[in-house]
Amino acid sequence: MPGTKISLSQMEAFCAVAKYRSFKEAALRLEISQPSLVNKMSQLEECYGAKLLVRRRENNRLTSIGAALLPLFQSALNAVRESEHLMYSHSKMQSGEIRIAAVSPYKVSRILKVFNSRYPNIRVKASFSSSENIQRLLELGEVDAAFYVQAEKRPGQQAFRCYEYSLVAILPREHPLASKSALEIGDFHQQAFISREEGSLTRSLFEEALREQSVVVDTRYELGSRESIREAVGQGLGISVVAEDEHVPHPNIVVRPIRSDRLSIVSSLVVLNERVSTPLTQSLIQVVTALAREFDRETADCALAS
Repeated sequence: MPGTKISLSQMEAFCAVAKYRSFKEAALRLEISQPSLVNKMSQLEECYGAKLLVRRRENNRLTSIGAALLPLFQSALNAVRESEHLMYSHSKMQSGEIRIAAVSPYKVSRILKVFNSRYPNIRVKASFSSSENIQRLLELGEVDAAFYVQAEKRPGQQAFRCYEYSLVAILPREHPLASKSALEIGDFHQQAFISREEGSLTRSLFEEALREQSVVVDTRYELGSRESIREAVGQGLGISVVAEDEHVPHPNIVVRPIRSDRLSIVSSLVVLNERVSTPLTQSLIQVVTALAREFDRETADCALAS
């Protein structure tokens, strides 16, 4: 707008401080000096005679006008990013960056391969973590989109169905239960068990299924990755459960389905409302929507084959 006194860098500074509540952390994220960040905020407040922050050490809070301005500034910055991408997409040097987080790399790697084939000049930054941490990253705006199981619909977010999967049991090849073609939840009672870490969706789903049938396992180990659990089972230290599409074959491990309706779940692409309409996010949604149909067909084919 002609004559406006608010700059994009001031809006970015304000949004960063509002998000991290710390001038030090916000300056690090923006890759500018802390005095420069403080100066941008001071100029913004002084220009309009408005107090936007209640300053506290490492815990700055927004005033009422600051809280009202935040979504407007965020919307303006998103509009600028959309404009840039639109201009890039109509030039020969299409480029950009999208940040995602996911629980598992397996299906997501296939999605990213297709995305890259369609948009080879778009840089993808991917990180993998637990469902709880991914939700936190999404809400903080650290990522543009996230692949995980959304336990319940959250305000301000949209979920796009990606694929369905079930939990399966993995057992040492010589384990007594390995002779069974499929396991019941009751088969796990008092068995030496290797569990995922706290916050793992696999763990919470399985523990809920155990509680429903009053089944108690003998948890011997709590490990923080699928790879470490796979190796522990391979060494004969106990049995465990994993997502069916995440297990990598191991000479000392057998995989068995579990008869339970509680262990089949849907993974989604989750995006904040404010970013759903951005061109890069729309491109990712289109890829996921197309592949979701392929994943469903593959799941149906596997079910018929078994």
